[in-house]
Amino acid sequence: MEFSTSVYFLAALFFVVALAYSSVGLGGGSSYTALLAIMGFSTLAIPLVSLTLNVVVTSIGSYQFLKYRHGKARLIFPFILSSIPMVYLGGGR
Repeated sequence: MEFSTSVYFLAALFFVVALAYSSVGLGGGSSYTALLAIMGFSTLAIPLVSLTLNVVVTSIGSYQFLKYRHGKARLIFPFILSSIPMVYLGGGR
């Protein structure tokens, strides 16, 4: 079976992944990575595209979460603030 590498086909797959993952509060980064690898994209492009799409999907979900007041920003802010240096430490080599 041969996959179509059409931009529209890939965009449709990304949309389905984003819809499925965001419905449970996730971003779908692992699935974007898998789809890009299956489609034969460059190993340099895969992390950049996956991370960007993951950040976009989770940002939209976070915005909607706060917009409809399912969480209070003053309670969430300390976790966000403390996670920034931890991401740096965790991502360091």
